[in-house]
Amino acid sequence: MKNNREHVLKVATKLISQRGFDGASTREIAQTAKVSQGMINYYFGSKEALLKEIINDYQEQINNTIKSIVHSNLEGLEFLSLASRKFFDLGMRNRDLARVLMVEEMMEMRQEVITQSDEVGSSITNIFVDKIEEGKKNGTFNKNADSELIVSFLINTLNDYIIREERVYFNTLKDPYSEAAQQRLLDFSDHYLKTMLSN
Repeated sequence: MKNNREHVLKVATKLISQRGFDGASTREIAQTAKVSQGMINYYFGSKEALLKEIINDYQEQINNTIKSIVHSNLEGLEFLSLASRKFFDLGMRNRDLARVLMVEEMMEMRQEVITQSDEVGSSITNIFVDKIEEGKKNGTFNKNADSELIVSFLINTLNDYIIREERVYFNTLKDPYSEAAQQRLLDFSDHYLKTMLSN
């Protein structure tokens, strides 16, 4: 049943990202996932509950990612670099969901979903901000660095690329989602953090 559940969540996320929440019906989700509509209704209750479950599943992935970063025992810029790469990789594996959350925030129709999305974003932001503030206190980072703005610029740039590659301008690359493009973006993120945080 777990495999069916994960499959339904993946299919639902894909369809909602393509058609919008209101455009993707539970019937279409069931047909595409090759399960009965009754199964979806039984396990998720409604399309709204299904969307909440999708976000809950993503939050669990984020929590596991945070644990792996914290247990790395890295500090300073190495910690931030690892966090950037881990969350970027997680975002790339959940691009459809990132698009869904962006649309939900823009439409402002389901406040509970927006609140969930904000909580997801805060959990990612906080791990960066907390580590920068710690570095400012122990002298690793510039004490005048604005941790909130630095992290906001970093995360928004990575999110923009994840959601739609055209949001990050790569004039010299034919494939903006190539491995080279992603490495270039991550290397720039490292350089950006080093520049903004150095004493």
